This record gives sequence, C-alpha cells and structure tokens, in this order.
Amino acid sequence: MGQKAGKDESFSRSSLLSAHVMHSQSPQDHLPQPVEGLIGPSAALRRLREKIARVAAAPRTTVLVTGESGVGKEVVARGIHARSERRDGPFVALNCAALTDGLLEAELFGHEAGAFTGASSKGRDGLFAAADGGPLLLDEIGALAPELQAKLLRVLQERSYRRVGGNEDQATDVRIIACTNRDLSKLVEEGRFREDLYYRLNVLVLRVSPLRERREDIAPIASHLCDEIEREHGILTGGLSEATVATLEAHHWPGNVRELKNAIERAVVECDGALIEPEHLGIRSAPSPASADTEGDSPLNLKRMEESLIRRALEETGGNRSRSARLLGVNRATLYNKLRAYQIA
Repeated sequence: MGQKAGKDESFSRSSLLSAHVMHSQSPQDHLPQPVEGLIGPSAALRRLREKIARVAAAPRTTVLVTGESGVGKEVVARGIHARSERRDGPFVALNCAALTDGLLEAELFGHEAGAFTGASSKGRDGLFAAADGGPLLLDEIGALAPELQAKLLRVLQERSYRRVGGNEDQATDVRIIACTNRDLSKLVEEGRFREDLYYRLNVLVLRVSPLRERREDIAPIASHLCDEIEREHGILTGGLSEATVATLEAHHWPGNVRELKNAIERAVVECDGALIEPEHLGIRSAPSPASADTEGDSPLNLKRMEESLIRRALEETGGNRSRSARLLGVNRATLYNKLRAYQIA
C-alpha cells in the first residue's frame, strides 16, 4: 500500500473538511444543522439546507424535489424526514419508472386476495400501508401513468385509498415526497401530466442544483467520497493530488454526484495505494457548454450572466417555465430558445 503523501503533495481532506465545519459554525452565517450527504460550502447548498429545515417543519405538506439525475434528490428527502416530527416513522421509497403500470398500482395500494393473475391468495398491503406515519418517496413521478395520477390525486385529497380489487377505503397518514428530473409544467402543457395533480405536488418545491453550478462543493464531496470508498474497500491511498482536484473542478459532471462517485471509486482502485492523479479518474476534462467561448471566465460575460439569471428564475419558480418567463420579462418562446441554447434541462 502507498503511504499518505505530504501536505505539499496532495489535497488535504481532513483540513478541508475541518475548514468547512468551522465555516458552517461561523455565527454570522447562521447555517442550519448539516444534512447527511449534502456536503459543501456553496450558497446554493446553504439555501437548500435552509429550505429543508423549513419544509421539515410542515410534516403533512406534500413536497416536490427537482433536479437533474444524480444530484441527490433522495438525500434531500431523507434529510427532510430526519428533521420532521415523523422521523420515528418509516421512510419508504419507490421508483415510479421501475415497474409496469399494473405492478406499480399493486405495489402502491396493495391488493385483495386473487385480485389479478398472480396475485397472492391472501392479499397484500402496499407501500401506502408500509409508509403509514412516515413519508413515501415517489421517485421519477413524471413517469406515472394517467390512471395512477388520478388515483394518487385522490389519495392526496381524501387521505385514503383502495386496494386493487377492494371496495373499502383505507385511511392513510403518509407524507408524499415526489422527485423528478423532468419539467412537470412542460408535461402538463403537453397533456402528459394532470394539471390538478401538478398543483397538488407543487406546494413546497426544493431544487437541487447540479454540480456545475456549485463547483466549490466538488472538492469537499470528492474528499468525503474518497474516504468513504477507502473504508469500504479497505484501501489506503495517497489522497487527491492538486492536479486531480483541478481536473474534478473543471469537469462538467453531466451525471452529477453519482458520476463523481463512480470516478472516485475507479480512481481509488486504479491508483494502487498511490497518490490519486487525473489519469486514475477515467474522465476527460472538457469545457462546459456555458464556458466554451474564449471569454467564458470573465465575470462580466453577458452569456454567463444571462444563463445565471435563467437558472435563478427556474429555481425561484420550482422549474415552472411559464412563471420563469414572466419573472424574467420575456415570452415563453424566448425562454425555451434560451434553455436550448444553454442546454438547461
């Protein structure tokens, strides 16, 4: 196994994390309690922690967590649960895109004995029963079929449901936390998502920013992941070299934290106990689309300022493009053209 590199040779994980803790405890920052899995000093992450604390204080209200694939939406949902008065209740999660419509309905609501071919002869409770007293996380809510959208709307309105093949209503005390990497307002405009369900879900909205919008978080996250993966595999590395940190911070990370974790795990295994260098990551450091022009790093660059304003408007409106367009003072067609130009999902 390689030895730990000196302070002048590698990125110091402990010192960076210690500095972050000290920053978080600074009285003038008034930061809320840390959320497990949400690591970094960025302003976007600080705002997200603050929103998690506020949302957790309303334990019955439906929550919508938005963000690109791999940003950690389930981490946010678990953070909400851990801080709510429902913290002692179960946390149940389901990926709505992982099952066929028929199986998904039975999984959510349960079924009576012999309700369909292959059904249990004794019947079975569903996830609404399993999550009673806690939250039910519905990931990829945009993939829900129209018929199930109607049934979910009824649960949110009536706080009750019926098992597949059943005739009696079952009361439920479950908080719905829905997650999506899709623009639900656009799906509504396209007739693929119920408008009434959208408004039921779009009450408390938390947007998780992609890594490329909070590059100051990349190094602390990478350091944490490196330590975690070392423990998991029983490997001691030399840490992250300065060149590796620079490479990580320059990468666009379309897969966000999930992609970063894969790169760090690959590097920990590939470096054979030595200092982790850029070649161990298995990524190419390509410039992001927003900074491809020669003046992309200028703080006065109009394109970057415009992109930043658009992203802020989307964050303020929970991803609602019509409201974002009004907030920005442009029509929807103009906003859609800008979204395509800046490759904003």
